[in-house]
Amino acid sequence: MTNKTLLINELDYINSKDFKLGEYIYMGMAELNGVLVCVSTGYKIDYCFKKMEEFKENIQSSGDFGVKFKLLRINKIKVGETTKCQDFNINNLDIIKKHLLK
Repeated sequence: MTNKTLLINELDYINSKDFKLGEYIYMGMAELNGVLVCVSTGYKIDYCFKKMEEFKENIQSSGDFGVKFKLLRINKIKVGETTKCQDFNINNLDIIKKHLLK
């Protein structure tokens, strides 16, 4: 399954009757000056993405051109676990943006 298909399936899942809020947490991951950092969290992938975008906008508007920043992925983690069960590459941002505009 492609990353695009996985992302579409996840967006459908969070809006389905099978979705249980609080079962998973989504963590927006980025690279900041060469260090892997979590820049957002959410109980739904679309909220996590929204907060990632806000973080990115704040970094870009700070005027500090020495900051090296790159959004990488969103990790899905079952609450209570310490390792991701799935990750979503951020190269398909247009899919999430279209979903948020519905």
